[in-house]
Amino acid sequence: MSNQQLKLPSGKEEIMLVKFWGVRGSIPVPGPTTIKYGGNTSCVEVRCGKDIIIFDGGTGLRPLGIDLLKRGFGPDSKRSIGGGKTSMFFSHMHWDHIQGFPFFAPAFIKSNKIDIYGFKHLNVDLYQSLVGQQAFPNYPVSIFDMGGNIKFIELHGGDVIRINSTMVSTVRLNHPGGSFGYKISYMKKNLVYACDYEHFDGIDKRLLNFIKGADAIIYDAQYTPEEYYGTDDSNGRQGWGHSTWEKGVELAKSAGIKKLILFHHGHNDTEMDKIEKITKSKFKNAVAAYEGLEIKI
Repeated sequence: MSNQQLKLPSGKEEIMLVKFWGVRGSIPVPGPTTIKYGGNTSCVEVRCGKDIIIFDGGTGLRPLGIDLLKRGFGPDSKRSIGGGKTSMFFSHMHWDHIQGFPFFAPAFIKSNKIDIYGFKHLNVDLYQSLVGQQAFPNYPVSIFDMGGNIKFIELHGGDVIRINSTMVSTVRLNHPGGSFGYKISYMKKNLVYACDYEHFDGIDKRLLNFIKGADAIIYDAQYTPEEYYGTDDSNGRQGWGHSTWEKGVELAKSAGIKKLILFHHGHNDTEMDKIEKITKSKFKNAVAAYEGLEIKI
């Protein structure tokens, strides 16, 4: 369904509108084998009434920025589309989650106000990470020359942020160097973003309690169980910081999640079709995210 067919929530409708702009993990992979699911890295837009919340700024952030300009987030906008707030939440600072930010067109427009949230990655915070990414000779335009009204806000595990009628809760995830998971609560609806997360041998009780009863979870399913444990004649991927569709199903069932959305893909279209099919056989209301997928919650 195209953007033209969708009505932007007015703020009175009791729905969240979720759109996926980048679903890949680790590295962008454009080409003929990823046409269906897309080749851009992690970026998800959530619209809660007039407010826009963006999870991660991988290469999918570039097409989102272009689309926002078409929707009115341009030179004449006062704050954001429809007068709401625009906020970006980064799960962590690995390249596949920040590399789209230098190409985010709305950030170059002076009148646009964008609140950016993230946590300190060891001794480096989000601000330093984004500044470094655009420092010479990496990129010709520094973050100081982008022009937008950008505010950086440091998060800590367990923080809860209010954005008008929306609440965003945080939880620390198991990933090399650390990562944050988020839960959006809006009009009695709850969406969880748990990307770049490696499961434990059993159920992660902290994450289980955090997501319990949510309407949907966007879950890191980069590997198959065979790849993760090395039964595919590889050395396995344990300790690499990512999970599997199988663990996603186990967690969703244990937490009473209504919808499981597989994310942070590491496979081509043919393989993803197989992964989605087997996941659905274990958890009926499951879907493999693809670029352009829109879900109402």
